[in-house]
Amino acid sequence: MPVIASLALGMDGEYYNVNADQMAAACAVACGAEAPVFLTDVPGVWNADKEVIRRLRAGEIGKLTSGAVVRGGMLPKLESCQRALAGGVSRVHIVPAKSVKTLLSATPRARVGTEVVAA
Repeated sequence: MPVIASLALGMDGEYYNVNADQMAAACAVACGAEAPVFLTDVPGVWNADKEVIRRLRAGEIGKLTSGAVVRGGMLPKLESCQRALAGGVSRVHIVPAKSVKTLLSATPRARVGTEVVAA
């Protein structure tokens, strides 16, 4: 599992902090990843009733964000999921970083976090 610091060298020779979700999506597309995993401090993407959405279609993201159901740090994460899917990634998992077991459970049949898919 690659771990990459989200830093970039600017045209001016200075280093800049890059949004880690955006960098992860770009790396996943560039590497031809099938199912990248985004770690977070919440159980997954929540619906309006504060229940974790287990499977989210990219086309449903706009409704969640425009209705302010999803806010804060989940916004760039979902935008990055959309970019990864548009770039050829099959699916993206958003899972809590509570334990290594959670990460290892991030499979198509996992009941942990949220799986974001294109269709």
